[in-house]
Amino acid sequence: MEVYFRLLKFVRPYRARFILASLCMLVFSATNGALAYLFGPAIKTLFSGSGGREILFRAGFFDIKTSNPALFVVAAITIIAVLKGFSSYGNTYLMGYVGQMAIADLRRKLYDHILRLPYGYFVVNSTGNLTSRLTNDIQVLQKLTAETLAVALKQMLAAIALAAVILAIDWKLALVTFIVLPLISYPLVRFGKAMKRVSGKGQVTMGTIMSFLHEAISGIRIVKGFGMESYESERFGRENYRFARYVIKAVKIKGVSIPLMETLGAVGFAFAIWYASQRITAGTLTAEEFLSFFAAAIMLYQPLKALNAVHLDVQQGLASAIRIFEVMDMETERFDEAGKKTLGGLSQGIEFRNVSFNYGNKEILKDVSLNIKKGERVAIVGASGAGKTTFVNLIPRFYDVTGGAILVDGVDTRDIALGRLRSLVAIVSQDVTLFDDTIRNNIAYGALRCFNTERPASKGIGAPLNDASAVEEAAKAANADGFISKLPAGYDTVIGEGGARLSGGERQRLSIARAFFKNAPILIMDEATSSLDSVSEREVERSLRGLMEGRTAFIIAHRLSTVKNADRIIVLSGGRIVESGRHAELMNLKGEYSRLYSMQFAGLKEGID
Repeated sequence: MEVYFRLLKFVRPYRARFILASLCMLVFSATNGALAYLFGPAIKTLFSGSGGREILFRAGFFDIKTSNPALFVVAAITIIAVLKGFSSYGNTYLMGYVGQMAIADLRRKLYDHILRLPYGYFVVNSTGNLTSRLTNDIQVLQKLTAETLAVALKQMLAAIALAAVILAIDWKLALVTFIVLPLISYPLVRFGKAMKRVSGKGQVTMGTIMSFLHEAISGIRIVKGFGMESYESERFGRENYRFARYVIKAVKIKGVSIPLMETLGAVGFAFAIWYASQRITAGTLTAEEFLSFFAAAIMLYQPLKALNAVHLDVQQGLASAIRIFEVMDMETERFDEAGKKTLGGLSQGIEFRNVSFNYGNKEILKDVSLNIKKGERVAIVGASGAGKTTFVNLIPRFYDVTGGAILVDGVDTRDIALGRLRSLVAIVSQDVTLFDDTIRNNIAYGALRCFNTERPASKGIGAPLNDASAVEEAAKAANADGFISKLPAGYDTVIGEGGARLSGGERQRLSIARAFFKNAPILIMDEATSSLDSVSEREVERSLRGLMEGRTAFIIAHRLSTVKNADRIIVLSGGRIVESGRHAELMNLKGEYSRLYSMQFAGLKEGID
C-alpha cells in the first residue's frame, strides 16, 4: 500500500482534474447501469403495442408513468447514451492528463535525484541499469497511471453500478450469479503475485541489456578493433532472450487468467439461468425483470474482464514503481545545507590532516597528512593503484574521508556547504566530458546557464547568461580560439556527442577553457595530457600553464617529465605519502620517485632506440 500512497503524492498537484475525472466516472457508471435497466422496459414496450398510461419502471423506490412509452424509452436511451459518451471522453482525457503530468513530474524528480546521488553510487551501478529505470520502468509506470488506473476506476464504478442494478432487480438471483466470485478471487491473487515477480525480473534483465548496449556502442572502436562483434552479439543475445522468456511468462499468465475467468463466469451465469427459469415458472419473476437482469449481467462481464487484465497490468506497474522508489530512497548529496559555512574563496590553503579512506573493506589511503599553501602546485605521483585519483577526489567530496579531515582555510570540508565547496574546484581530466551542444554552451557549462537564447531557461534556473565575451576570453586563454574560429559556425558549432567532431587535443582545450571560465581557485588535473600525441600535448601543456597561474593546483601525471616543474611532488605508495619534495631533491634521495622516473626514462630510451 505504501507504493500506492507514494504514487498518489504525484497526483496531488492535479487533484482538481482528478476530481472532475472521478465525477465523469460516476456519471459513466450511472448511465451504464441505467442503459442496462432500460433494456427490459424497452423490450416490453416493443412487443406490448399498448397505448395510454403505462407503468414503465418499478425500481422499488419509484414508478414512472407515461402515455407514450415508446417515445419515452427512445428519449431516455438517447439522453443517457449522450451523457455516457461525454462522461467517457471527459474521464479518458482528464485521467490521461493527470497520469501523464504525474509521470512527467516523477520522471523529472527521479532524474534530479539520480544527478544528486553520491559519486560512489555511479561507480557501482551501471549506466544501463539507471537508464532502464528512467526509460523502461517509467514507461511501464506511465501506462499504469495514464491508462491502466483510469480504466480500472472507470470499469470498477461501472461494475458497481451494474451490480447494484442486478441486486435491485432481484437480489436472490444476483446471489446465485455471484456464487463463483470466491472461486475467481483466489487465482487472481496468485496470478497477480506471479506477474509482479516476473515483471520485476524482466526489468532487471532489461537494465542489463541497456548496459550491454551502452558499452558496445560507446566502445565500438575497441569492439571493431579487436574483432569482438560476435562476442558482444552473443552477450547481448543471451540477455535479450532471457528478457523474452520473462515476457512470454507474463503472456502465459494473462493467457491463463482470461479463459479461467470466462469459464467460471459462464458457470455462474448458467446457474443463474437455471434458477431464473424456476422462478419464472413459479411466477415470482417476470420476463421484463429477467430481461433487464440478463442485460445487466451481460454488460457486467465486460468490466469484470477488463478489471482482470488491469489487475495484472497493475502488478507489472508496481514492480516498476518499486524499482524506481528504490533509487529515490537512496540518500542524496545536500548542496545547500542549513548551518554550513560558505567560503568566499581560498585565502590560506588546504590541509590533509591524518586522512584515511576505505572503499568497502579495502583501505585506499592511510593516515595521510599534508599542508598545501595557496597558489602552490602539487604533483601527486605513484604506481598504479597507489590512490592518486582517490586523493584528489576527496577534496570536492566526491567521497567523504573515513578518518581524519580535509580543511580548506582551516574549515573542515564537511562543514562547508557542498555546492559552495565544489564551486571552488575546477577539474581537467584525461576523460574529457563534452555535451552534444554548442562550443559556447560547453565552455560556459560551469556557470549553470545556457547561452543559446533560442532555448528557454528551465524552471528554477533563471535567465540565460548573456556575457558571451567571457566565453571567448576563456577560449583564448586555453589556446582554443584559433580552431574554434575556423569552424563553420564558430562558437555556435554543435560538436556532437562527447565532442565527436573534434580532435583529442581540441576536446582537451575546450575542457581547459571551461575551467578558465569557471575561474575556481583550486584546480585538479588528472592525467590531463596522457592520451594526447606529442604535438597536441605541447599545445595543451601551454594552456595548462596559463590555467595554473595563480591557482592552487593538484597535478596527477603519468608522464613524470611533466611534473618536474611542480612546487612539490608527493609520492604515494600503498596509500601513504612516502616521499615529498621537488624533482631534484627526490632524485637525489634515490627512493621511490627516482625508481619510477628511471623506469619511465628507460622505457622512453628503449622506445627511441
